[in-house]
Amino acid sequence: MVATPNKGRRRFLEESRVIDETLLMLSQLEDLSRHKLAKHIADTLATYTAADAPIFQNYYRALQQLFSRVIVYDWAKRMTEVGIKAVNTEVIELVRREHPKYVLWFSTDYEFQESTFDSIREEGSLVIGWFFDDERRFDDYSKWWIPHLDYCVTFFPQASPKYAALGARVLQPISCEGVPVDRDWSKVEEKYDVTFVGLKYLDREGYIKELKKRGIPVQVFGMGWGQKKGGGFLPFEEMIDIFSTSKINLNFSRAAGSDAEMGLKGRMTMVCLAGGFLLTEYVPGIENYFQIDKEIVCFHDVKEMIDKADYYLKHGRERRAIAQAGWKRATTEYTPFHMFSRVFRQIEEELSLRGKESQPQELGMPRPVRKKFSDYYLSWGAAFSKENYKGLGKEALALSLRYYPFNARSWYYYLVSFLPYLIRRVILGLCRAFYFRTRAVFQKTK
Repeated sequence: MVATPNKGRRRFLEESRVIDETLLMLSQLEDLSRHKLAKHIADTLATYTAADAPIFQNYYRALQQLFSRVIVYDWAKRMTEVGIKAVNTEVIELVRREHPKYVLWFSTDYEFQESTFDSIREEGSLVIGWFFDDERRFDDYSKWWIPHLDYCVTFFPQASPKYAALGARVLQPISCEGVPVDRDWSKVEEKYDVTFVGLKYLDREGYIKELKKRGIPVQVFGMGWGQKKGGGFLPFEEMIDIFSTSKINLNFSRAAGSDAEMGLKGRMTMVCLAGGFLLTEYVPGIENYFQIDKEIVCFHDVKEMIDKADYYLKHGRERRAIAQAGWKRATTEYTPFHMFSRVFRQIEEELSLRGKESQPQELGMPRPVRKKFSDYYLSWGAAFSKENYKGLGKEALALSLRYYPFNARSWYYYLVSFLPYLIRRVILGLCRAFYFRTRAVFQKTK
């Protein structure tokens, strides 16, 4: 259950000025994991919308509290209906019709073209790029959008100077993705001992194995762990329930695909907003947001994690006191409303001092980055072609080849897309069967 504002948050609401402007929010808002295209575009539709839609819905509600008018454009849903080209055209037309002061883009991949944001800025709106996972995505993804944006938001401290060096106006809040949950602290339900919710990668598996070796009961939930229960994607409400009913919630600060970089994860505030006890891998700067050992507990290595997990499992009263203190801090300072209020208050103050002119450094997009754009449009084009979306597949594949003319798979699907649907379906099926058979033979000979 979502909490009503307590005294601290009510005071914050009263002190926060409602921004009498229109904001256009570009994000996924509907869960499309069961859409017929999702089986072909697993990341964008199956995984991302199922995982992110509830978070963006909370963001939408928070922005509605802050702005006098919020328009939301669910680009993922519209992409499945009208295709990539029309989505970009619709957004520009929407800006021309509604004249929002801000266009807030929660970036996922390459759903919008750079020229779309250029056109929006020419209409007088300010475009804000909201970037996730800059620990691993800044160099090959985020930085290339800078010339086409007015502001960039990152949650990775080490990325801020990189943005600034390229001329970007950058803001770095703490990620607040959860919702405040009402808790009766006299009757705390604890169904699990130690839990971890998240993807299986890097050293996480090693940490979990060490806990089990030491006899500490731990349950894992999320993609890649392989167990029958909790081994796939967890719905948002189920995840919040795990956070609130676990004696100890683990959090790891390293990003996927990175061997060293750490960031302040949204998981921290999600756990605390749910009233859970947080045992998190230390990341520099975390002490600026929570009091360590009073509101959250940190570890630096596997031994310290095991020692602290063992200690707090045996000291329930101390554990619950820390969880309650973390919950109080999060619900009064780290809800999505607080996050957006701080970000836009800073933007408004800066605009009053410096104006809106922004001239980020122009960047020449290298071939590997253009290939990523190309592959993204290829995935949509192939999906449209397989499901017989007339014209949309060919359109997406042409866009893929525009970004990277040497993409052989794009040429293959593009040429096949000119054939009648039944013939196209047979050819795609034969090629798919040949691919899997060849791969099986190759794996046997390895």
